[in-house]
Amino acid sequence: MNNPKLTKIIAIIVGIFVFIGLVFLYFSVFGTRAADFEPRDVVVSNIEKNSVRTTWATGVDTQGVVEYGTTPTALNFFAPEATKGKTHSLDLTLLSPNTTYYFDIRIGDKKYDNGGVPWTFTTKGAESSVAAPTSAPTQAASQPTPFQRLEIPDGTNCTETDCTKIKEKLGKGCSTQDYFLCLKKLTPTPSP
Repeated sequence: MNNPKLTKIIAIIVGIFVFIGLVFLYFSVFGTRAADFEPRDVVVSNIEKNSVRTTWATGVDTQGVVEYGTTPTALNFFAPEATKGKTHSLDLTLLSPNTTYYFDIRIGDKKYDNGGVPWTFTTKGAESSVAAPTSAPTQAASQPTPFQRLEIPDGTNCTETDCTKIKEKLGKGCSTQDYFLCLKKLTPTPSP
């Protein structure tokens, strides 16, 4: 094997095989690794008035953060996972009832979403605490909504803006109806 031409050809062939092997190894290790971080099978469950559970899976052990908010462009709330894993379950709490939320999942420095848009869910509405009788029809707006503090527009002679003062002046609870009674200068009939 003292032939320099043959040694050169063998070195080139071995070099090509090593190069191909390294390229194959690189793509098999690093080419699929990015896909292993990507959340898949994202599910929102246990939807309640003030909480939901989000679950997803990854191909490798990761630790994610759910970024969520009430508009798709302002995901200002964060819920981080406590530990790494391939299966992920995270409860989002302190949510508002009957509200649509948008979220994405951040793993490392990369945000993942639902094909270019955030995932979404809507919390359950607040149930009424008073059950209506089944035999009698209900009256809509039978009880006016009370204000904690009223703002009375300028140009009126009614100068009261505090609920307790309107209550004293009108002789009953502070409500939307009281506000209009104050504006119209009507005197309510005293309640029994």
